[in-house]
Parts: sequence; C-alpha cells; structure tokens
Amino acid sequence: MSRLGWIIGFVVAGIVLAVAVGLLGTRNEPSKTEAVANLCSSVKTLGSSVGDLVKVDPATTSKDQIQSDVNTIQSNWNTVQSDFQDVRSAPSGELQSAWSNFTSAVKGVTSAGSAQDAINGVKQAGQQLASAAQSTASQLSCS
Repeated sequence: MSRLGWIIGFVVAGIVLAVAVGLLGTRNEPSKTEAVANLCSSVKTLGSSVGDLVKVDPATTSKDQIQSDVNTIQSNWNTVQSDFQDVRSAPSGELQSAWSNFTSAVKGVTSAGSAQDAINGVKQAGQQLASAAQSTASQLSCS
C-alpha cells in the first residue's frame, strides 16, 4: 500500500474511533427534555415534602415523625442536586439559598430559646424553601 493509502486509512480509522467514542460517551446521559422533566419532578417532590413538614401540628406530631420528614426532605434535596447536574442551565440560586436557610433553621432547633421559637424558625424557612421550589419549577416551565 502506498504512503497516501496508509495516511487515508489512519484518518478514516481516527474519524470512526472519534465517532464511536462520542456515541458511547453520551449513551447513558438523559436527553435535555428528559433531564428537565426529571428536575421538574424532583423539585416538585421537594416542595411537596417541605409543605407537609410546614403543615404539621406540633401538638399531635411525634419527634420521630418530624425527623422522618426532615430525612425525606434531605433525600429529596439530594435528588434535586443530582438532577441539577443534568440541566446545567437551570436556575438554582434561589433554591440553593432557601435550602441553606432551611438547614440552618433545622440545625438551630437545639439552640432556640423555646420549642415554639424552634418550630417557628423551621416553619418559616420551610415556607421559603417550598416557595423557592415552586418558583424554580415555574422558571423551568414545569407542568
């Protein structure tokens, strides 16, 4: 084979290899539409679980139930964070800020002046988080 033939062969093989790597590298990534749908779902789930916590009546709810609700919210937040990675253009600032406020309020329960102060702080931060989740869902045009 001539030198030109070898060069053409290597170029063609390189192109085929590059296309194969590109196809294999993206086969497990969700499409943009699917990624946005997943994010919408996780943001709505987060907002719903926070809304449930905010509505509890401390007089009739056990500490274990509240801890379970907080654990569910943490799990939902982890899913939201994961889904945000797949939608890089998604607006996360307001939601991230509300999450920080919420976690601070939950951590501040032990240092609150009274049980009522602790409940009020968590409820207020929870309402802000639920509102931020709703706003994010709206910005994503979630249906």
